[in-house]
Amino acid sequence: MQLTQRPELRQKVTLSPQVYQGLSILAMPVAELQQVIEAELLQNPVLEVEEFEDDSDVENDEESIDDIEDEREWDEWADAYEDLENLDTGGPRDPNAEDVDSDEFVGGIQSFDDYLLSQLGMLDVNDDVATAAQAIIGSLDEDGFFTGDLDEIAAIAGVDGRAAQEALEVVQQLDPPGVGARTLAEALLIQADYLGMTSPLLTSIIEQHLDDIAANHYRKVARAEHVDEAEVRAAVELLKQLNPRPAGAFSPGPAPGYIVPDVTVRRFNGEWLIIPNNEAVPVLRVSPRYVRMLREKSGVDEDTRKYLKEKVRQAESFMRNVDRRRDTVSRITQIILEVQSDFFEDGKGDLRPLRLEDVASEIGVHLSTVSRGVTGKYMATPYGLFELKHFFSGGYRTSTGMDIAATTVKRRIKDLLENEDPAHPLSDQHLAGMLAEEGVDVARRTVAKYREELGIEPSWARKRR
Repeated sequence: MQLTQRPELRQKVTLSPQVYQGLSILAMPVAELQQVIEAELLQNPVLEVEEFEDDSDVENDEESIDDIEDEREWDEWADAYEDLENLDTGGPRDPNAEDVDSDEFVGGIQSFDDYLLSQLGMLDVNDDVATAAQAIIGSLDEDGFFTGDLDEIAAIAGVDGRAAQEALEVVQQLDPPGVGARTLAEALLIQADYLGMTSPLLTSIIEQHLDDIAANHYRKVARAEHVDEAEVRAAVELLKQLNPRPAGAFSPGPAPGYIVPDVTVRRFNGEWLIIPNNEAVPVLRVSPRYVRMLREKSGVDEDTRKYLKEKVRQAESFMRNVDRRRDTVSRITQIILEVQSDFFEDGKGDLRPLRLEDVASEIGVHLSTVSRGVTGKYMATPYGLFELKHFFSGGYRTSTGMDIAATTVKRRIKDLLENEDPAHPLSDQHLAGMLAEEGVDVARRTVAKYREELGIEPSWARKRR
């Protein structure tokens, strides 16, 4: 076999690093974008967060900054950039709306101490007892036991011994049962009393025979208590329902899901305003300090100026991609406000059909751009926090010519099933017929698909249940 070489022409599409970065930034949720911005601020010294304050050293010109070419006059660019910094870059704001606090949209985990303190705050106790109780809660170990000394608690809280003792009794009334106990036996007795399981035999076993029970010496316990072994075993079954680690019954719940809105919409004077979340995604700029260093007469050596020029180009590319992301999400939000106006009247109106293709055509971008701009993006509204995807759905046209979204059809199916006769559940075909009577022509298999998406069993399973 002979090897030969021959020229060949091929067309190949490749993405530049700047374009790839822009696509990645557009697809990121806010929490991830925050991390990327923080990393870029650390890596690029010329990049900083815009504080919206005038720089006293900045000169005022009437020039504007155009697209930056590789061969440009950096003195002219510095003048233009400083002039741009004087412009008002803030977007429209609702004067009656407070600043958006992203913490409002973030779940939280409640600590065990906070859980106990919240219960303590609902009890009617005097200040001395409350102060001592707070000190006791702060000294509990990881299992919920009080291993301290009441005299020390009294000294720390500045109360007498009687108030400290009363405070301990208050803590032992909190949930989970057994918290604040000083010994295992005391914790078990508190739990047994709370659950109404107290009996002379169970109390005696907890106070005197826990070691024997742990060693399965049931017969020994029966002889000591003068009862049958079967009674001891029955008492032990009750004992197994108690928790030897009171704090083990407390669960802080799952880790919080961090959801931060990209935009907030508020009504002002009858019009909806779109407010980008500049707190979570700050406005960036090139530092004026490094802009001045780029001037010919700044005294900076040529290697430093070359380094700064490269960093400025990187910063501009990054800022442009972040701004495009903000602009794309805002434009998508504007179309959602226009199309879903019925919903935004009171948060209860029906959604209208809206497809990604429609939005892409309206704002003049590719379908994939809209898809990236919608996925993982959230909108804060007066009616709650919604993912942008929530407002997109296929739809149907009723007999009266009105368009309704598939989500509205699903909600109607759910309402019909919730009000059905349990003895005669509605079949998918019957549901399709009822929707047709309301002017919505939906196939039976489509009704079945929507019912499954709602997590509702078929009619034969609902009847059997």
